[in-house]
Amino acid sequence: MKSYFLREISQSAKHQQPTLHTSIADKIIKKNVETEINSLQTSIAGRIIKENKSTIMLQQTSHICARYALRTRPIKRHFIYSAKHKSLYCWIHKVASTSFVKLFSDMNRQYFSRYLYREVDALSPNSLEDLHRLASNNTVFKLLVVRHPFQRLVSSYRDRIEDSSRYTAQAWLYAREIFYLSRPQLFHFNTSSGNVLQRIFFPNRRLKLVPSFREFLVWLLNQPPDTDDNHWGQYYTHCAVCNVSYSFVLKLDDYDIEEVNYVLSKLRLNGDEVYLPKLHRTHNGVTDFNVTCKYFGSLTTDMVLRLHERYKMDFEMYNYKIDDYLHCARQK
Repeated sequence: MKSYFLREISQSAKHQQPTLHTSIADKIIKKNVETEINSLQTSIAGRIIKENKSTIMLQQTSHICARYALRTRPIKRHFIYSAKHKSLYCWIHKVASTSFVKLFSDMNRQYFSRYLYREVDALSPNSLEDLHRLASNNTVFKLLVVRHPFQRLVSSYRDRIEDSSRYTAQAWLYAREIFYLSRPQLFHFNTSSGNVLQRIFFPNRRLKLVPSFREFLVWLLNQPPDTDDNHWGQYYTHCAVCNVSYSFVLKLDDYDIEEVNYVLSKLRLNGDEVYLPKLHRTHNGVTDFNVTCKYFGSLTTDMVLRLHERYKMDFEMYNYKIDDYLHCARQK
């Protein structure tokens, strides 16, 4: 099972404004982070790891939360919990969320529906008070899974905007706003071509006109970050990383077998008995660096820098780099 887990993760990987927080909250977070760091340093897969990637990211996150005086409030439905396995997980769209939600559903012996939101509502803590209690409990294993923000952004665009073979809520909600900026002529009245909805959508609400990746980003960069859809919102706000003392951060694009073994053991799972489904991927295939680079080829370096600034906290907290993606963009 463990080798299966590694193979699927490998395939997938290729594939609220901040407000001031109190010094007391910072001390609690720092204490919890230090506890988890000590635990990680004593044993991962039976040997001492002093500079594990997750340890570094936990330290980095704690420092950045303090440096920028960030406070990100937890949202109950962004978390799922298994009381039996004493494990808490924050799901993030386009970061293997479907598979991990399925795993927690199996752990809780619940039926898994094909609707993610129905499932997370059934698996989330009973109340916000319960979530706060679990988030600060050092005996609860708290898992966060991330990938490069730019690869996730392209994956979200491909799946929720570009794929016009089916209806998606994001295309229905945002395509008109995107085109209002990039193709204002669509909104000029013309009796021969119908109203704006008829020009953009088929009768079943699938896209007739598909916004390009560049058009999507021009629109996105004009939106306040605290209004972002969950498919492209920032990790640090979605998962309240400055208020939740995470135990482990797994990077889908940079992991090793010891980290996977450690996660399985902390989830109290028997690797020979647990079934893990294939990690979610777009209908158009895996979104890796090469695919992302092609999409970034339609952007200017200035746009990439603005995107980096928008996701700055995620880049800093989880040690992601921008350099290669700047080379993908047009040198303007």
